[in-house]
Amino acid sequence: MTFAIESGIAPVSGKRGRKATEFPLADMAVGDSFLISCDTQEKKQVESWRRKLMVAKKRLAQAYNSEFKFTTAVVAGGLRVWRSA
Repeated sequence: MTFAIESGIAPVSGKRGRKATEFPLADMAVGDSFLISCDTQEKKQVESWRRKLMVAKKRLAQAYNSEFKFTTAVVAGGLRVWRSA
């Protein structure tokens, strides 16, 4: 097997294709909240959103080298997220 050596091709980033978070966590002040519209009767769907938020929070903390705290609650119409600290 032979391989052709090529020049001038930009390297692909080391990231695995993850898109930036869609949650406005970085823009929130303490006391701000937003609603994720979902079917609250579907426990798996609510827990899936909570897991996504946990991952987004970890990425935010790494990016800003700081700790952020968020609280969630099931409310009419979906899952509400508040910034608590």
